[in-house]
Parts: sequence; structure tokens; C-alpha cells
Amino acid sequence: MQKKARLLMLTTLLVLLAVLAYGFAAQNTVPTSYAGDGQADVSGYTVSNVHYTLNASDPSIIDSVSFDLDQSASEVHAALGMDSNQDGTVDSWEWVTCSVTGGTAVSCDYTGATDRKVLDIIQLRVIASQ
Repeated sequence: MQKKARLLMLTTLLVLLAVLAYGFAAQNTVPTSYAGDGQADVSGYTVSNVHYTLNASDPSIIDSVSFDLDQSASEVHAALGMDSNQDGTVDSWEWVTCSVTGGTAVSCDYTGATDRKVLDIIQLRVIASQ
């Protein structure tokens, strides 16, 4: 009889521990989250109405570049491709962060750039995103 009581007590204890462990695990909370995979076309912007503003006291250097984009953008960076060796290849890029007005009108200030000579500029590169 004592053996049955011990076995019954041990079984009851194990069941109680299992229920408590389940109850503790069931109390965990996981927030809702999202995961997924998708695709969409990425198309480029069309740059138009490019205007270079020359320095008032030294017109051989650029102060700013302005242009329009065909679609709205929230972030725009531009670079002037510089050919200081005059060999027809870009030697360096003068990158600046541009300001956007109305989503499509862009102005890029080059007054802080180290190389902005009109003679050296051979390319304008624009990177924009929505």
C-alpha cells in the first residue's frame, strides 16, 4: 500500500510540474510581425533643365547646379565628373547632397567642393530616390 501511495504521489507531482511548465510557457507573448518577398520594377529618373550657376567673382568655377526630375524624389545626390588631366576621362567625382523643392526641383550647392573648375567638368551624375 505504501508503494502505491508513493507511486501515486510521484505521478501527481510529475503531472503538476508538467502543467506548471506548460502554463509558464503559454504566458509568453510574441508581437505580430511581418516577413515577405516581393518585386517591382525600378525605373530611373529623367533629368532635364540642367543649369550651372557660375561664381560671381570668378566665373571659371561653379557655385551650383540645378535641374528638374520627371518624378518626385525625397533624396538626391549629384556629382560632377572632373577631368583635371584633360585626357577625356573622369579623374574624380565631386559629390554633394542636393535640396529638393516641390519633389522635382533640385538644387546642388558646390561652394564647399574642392574642385569645381568649369574647364574640368565632363560629366554630371545624379542619384535620386523616392
